[in-house]
Amino acid sequence: HVLADKLNSYLANPSKNIESLFSYPSVCASFIKLNSTLPISAVVVHLFSVAGQILTDKRCRLFDDHTNKMIF
Repeated sequence: HVLADKLNSYLANPSKNIESLFSYPSVCASFIKLNSTLPISAVVVHLFSVAGQILTDKRCRLFDDHTNKMIF
């Protein structure tokens, strides 16, 4: 529970600047890990590709439920 103690110490710090995070390396590492976006994956690219093929002018009258079933 060392990280929890350091997190509590950071939260008790009166300075609320992001720079104060650098004084707590383990908390900073967790912050970066949890607040970083994941790179787009091939699965997501494929999902948009499939959706682009389904959502065409010829299929403009599909209901939401049916469209979702076709994509997912």
